Amino acid sequence: MDELENLRQEMSALKQNLDRQQIINKNMLRNVMKHRASWLNTLVNVEIIMLPLIFLLFVAFGAIFDISMWYAVIFLILAAVDTAFDWRTMRISPRLLGTASMIEIRRKLLRQKKERLWQTCISAPLAIIWLYFYLRAIMIANDVIDDVALNFSISVGGVIGLAAAIVVIIVIYRKAQGTNDSILSDMNEADD
Repeated sequence: MDELENLRQEMSALKQNLDRQQIINKNMLRNVMKHRASWLNTLVNVEIIMLPLIFLLFVAFGAIFDISMWYAVIFLILAAVDTAFDWRTMRISPRLLGTASMIEIRRKLLRQKKERLWQTCISAPLAIIWLYFYLRAIMIANDVIDDVALNFSISVGGVIGLAAAIVVIIVIYRKAQGTNDSILSDMNEADD
């Protein structure tokens, strides 16, 4: 009878150790997820800080190039809406990662990936259209629309700036999607 009791105690101790190990693994996973998501949260916070500064830059350009301030206001509206969507589609709250169930976290990450695709497909063309009209307004306001050389240089500068912006958008988009994928992959490995 003593052997049976010893066996029960050993099984109970093993079960407690296993439960403790699972708790430690989940806590480690949550810390890894917080670390991986930190750059996304930083990016959104930097966007929020930079938005008014960039708006003021466009206001200054409007004064320098003698164009309507509506271009700066439209930029502010478009950028503010895009930043609000970034708050939803990019930011992963550390509190969520610390307290929510793994199912909730998985749902949020999958929803973010889908919404981020839609956001990029809508906001990038709107930004391109805005940039076109902004550069055109600069050329018209400064009577350079007929100056072929200056018109060409402004157009080339706009195309180079546009190409650089598209590359940055693609890199950030892919990295954000990759971050969500790696967190989801870590969650799947932990489930196995």
